[in-house]
Amino acid sequence: MTAENVNARILFLKEKENDFKRRTFETSTTMHEKQDPNAPDLQVNWPKIVEYAGLSEYEAKVYLSLIGLGSSGARKLSINCKVPRTKVYGTLKKLVDFGLVIEIPGVPKCFTPTSPLNAFGSTVKRNLNKALDFSEILESLVDTHETSRKEASPQQKTLWYIDSDDNIISKFHEIVRQAKETLEVVASADGLTLFFNSAPNLLDQMQNIGVDVKIFSPLDPKANPLARELSYLFDVRKVDISSPLLFVDSDHKSFILAKVTDINGDDPLEAAVFSNDENLLAIIHLIISSLMNGQDPGAAPRIERST
Repeated sequence: MTAENVNARILFLKEKENDFKRRTFETSTTMHEKQDPNAPDLQVNWPKIVEYAGLSEYEAKVYLSLIGLGSSGARKLSINCKVPRTKVYGTLKKLVDFGLVIEIPGVPKCFTPTSPLNAFGSTVKRNLNKALDFSEILESLVDTHETSRKEASPQQKTLWYIDSDDNIISKFHEIVRQAKETLEVVASADGLTLFFNSAPNLLDQMQNIGVDVKIFSPLDPKANPLARELSYLFDVRKVDISSPLLFVDSDHKSFILAKVTDINGDDPLEAAVFSNDENLLAIIHLIISSLMNGQDPGAAPRIERST
């Protein structure tokens, strides 16, 4: 649960509390009015009354029955709520002691319920206050957890995997379009050819909105037509890459790396991983650098700038 979700929950509870304060309860029948046969079956609520108000099963059933009847004697109550008659009087006495039922003087004895608002209003308000208080505690815990998680070590990082059954090249296009400042493409000869043919105008579009595009591949702009064409528009650098790969770094914030197979086949990209974790990206950069010229990770790659 995020801090935003906690705040939304607190707002919801406060709205419920305000709504509760505004609401009034009206009895649907008078004290001696017969129960409406079309009225809802209040007895379906007895398990919740037991859970929320702490009444026993018999107490909840008798109280709900009185709410529906308006007023009643013990015999009618027993039939209406299906509580044994031998238990009804003891149950009514407890409800009178609780302040939930009023005994009407007379013979035979008759009983009427107190307003549900008076009976359970304090319980509802108390539980709302508890929920609000706990939500505020939860919000504080979430904030503390987010802070400590960023400082904790080791940390869990997320790296997503997609295989040839998915449209990997479309994911490349998506990550390229996310770039706002810089875009680096590192690819084998087949990888660069595949990437360019999949969206010939995509890199042009990115450069037109101000993105600095750099391309690293083993293709020599002096000898290869594709590399030469790209060098007219972008910063194209020749590097020694023997591994069949295609890698895109978008703004040094997200990346995607794929294994290139047969660019003329149905599945030219066998599998790919992508992430928007900058720490993972820094590690991937070390690996990519080691593939260039077969150097040790961290060493500066030998790069030939096109002229």
